This record gives sequence, C-alpha cells and structure tokens, in this order.
Amino acid sequence: MRKIATTSLMMIAALCFTFTAVNAQKKPTTVNSTKAKVAKKKQTVKLNAVSTPSDEFSTLERPVNDKNHPAEKSRGDVYGDDYSDIIFDNWTGLYMDVYVDGTYRGSLAPWATKTTWAIPGKTKMVAKATYSDGSYSTWSLTVKTGYEYTLELHD
Repeated sequence: MRKIATTSLMMIAALCFTFTAVNAQKKPTTVNSTKAKVAKKKQTVKLNAVSTPSDEFSTLERPVNDKNHPAEKSRGDVYGDDYSDIIFDNWTGLYMDVYVDGTYRGSLAPWATKTTWAIPGKTKMVAKATYSDGSYSTWSLTVKTGYEYTLELHD
C-alpha cells in the first residue's frame, strides 16, 4: 500500500511540474494602447539615372562635421503616423548619397537598401552618385507623403 501511495504522489508531482512548466512558457497577454497604428499604403517606383548636370542637384553636398560643435540631440517619433517611410533600393554598382528635401540622410552602397523617412507634405527624394571626374548621376522623385515609397534605382 505504501509503495502505491508513494508512486501516486510521484506521478501527481510530475504532472504538477509539467503543467507549471507548460504554463510558464506561454506569453502573458497584455492590453495594448487604444491608439491603433494605421498601415501605410505601399508604392514602388522604378527610377532610371539622369546624367544631365543641374543647378538643383549640384548644390547637394554631404554635411561637414564641425569640431567642438556637437549637433543638437533629438529622439522620438515627433511626426506621428503621418510620416512616410522611404526605401532607397540601389540596383546599380554605384555608391550614392541620399537626400530627402535637401537634407543628407546617408550613403548607399552598391546593391544595398536604405530606409529613411519624410515629414507630411510634398517631399523631394534624391539619390546622387558622384564620379571621380566630378560629374554625377541623379535619381529623383517628388511626391506627397502618406505612402511607404520604395525607390528602385537603376542605371
């Protein structure tokens, strides 16, 4: 009788341990904030290079870092859901500088992708590849924000 009672207690303990281990693996359900994010419409645009010099694009230059003058720090989603994601998708073997509304947003390596953003309103997106002789090619598009734009940059 004692052997049966011990075996029964061990089985009950094993079941309790298994039940506790399974429940511990479940993620707790939490209630998210009441504000739901609206999914942005997506649009892909295929752009080809333009190698004609232009005063508009010749003035686009990378910013220079001033020594001993740090830039102001800014963090956070200050534009809310109205901003647009802009994805530059480089289908060329060229290194490019990326600009949104005339502001430098970074460099783009050959065959790479870079994601940036634009504030609400009319937005000009430019990718500029500068060659060793000083000439350059540009890819540009002016749009109204509200979409997630993917710009495919081709030769």
